[in-house]
Amino acid sequence: MRTFLFLFSFFWITQINAASRFELMGLDKNRAQLNYMLNCQGCHGKDGRGLGDVPALKGFVGNFLSSNEGRAYLIRVPGSANSPLTDVELAEVVNWIFFTMSDKSLADSFNPLTPEEVQTYRGQPILDAKAERSRLIAKFPIREKLAQ
Repeated sequence: MRTFLFLFSFFWITQINAASRFELMGLDKNRAQLNYMLNCQGCHGKDGRGLGDVPALKGFVGNFLSSNEGRAYLIRVPGSANSPLTDVELAEVVNWIFFTMSDKSLADSFNPLTPEEVQTYRGQPILDAKAERSRLIAKFPIREKLAQ
């Protein structure tokens, strides 16, 4: 019986989809999606594949969570650091991006960004995001690689 309960619990936990995980964290996925549409989609595209020379988020953004520098980068880039969103809203939209666009690049041990992290990181904006992105990508292990 114990084995059955363990296997059932394991199966149930692994089947929780991104939306459910998001809601379990107490985050508003509808607000996050709207904020993405209003503040990010114009450059990163509806599906996160990036437009022009703007980097893709889809299938790759989870790689930035492999280091504290990577976590900070996602908030320090000009689009995030200078957005009109509150720290809570920015944490929410970036976590929504992780859940909906990371695919295999998001580690199972993912820890969502907190509003406190956002507040700390956005006070240190990056001046050359492209150079910083290249530097970071060279340093961390890539779980799923798309065009840089």
